[in-house]
Amino acid sequence: MPTFVLGEDQFWKMSPAAAEIFEYRRGQPDLAHAWGFDRGGVSDDRRMTWADFSCVALTGYGRDELVISAVGQADDSWKLSHTIKRAI
Repeated sequence: MPTFVLGEDQFWKMSPAAAEIFEYRRGQPDLAHAWGFDRGGVSDDRRMTWADFSCVALTGYGRDELVISAVGQADDSWKLSHTIKRAI
């Protein structure tokens, strides 16, 4: 059962990949918007963690949603990926 984290400070304390997730967000050209942290989660075994972000939609109506996930690899690195859900 995952642990859900509502605050960014708590996420930094609980997630073993918090630094990698925030660095990934800063380093992706398609994520250049002002994404704000909404919530995150950490799996019980701490091998998977994710963070949800949002920002005002490019259209100005609603909020776009971004999820960045990190999965621990055998060599102790993290495989990161993201999905974006655009407001309609």
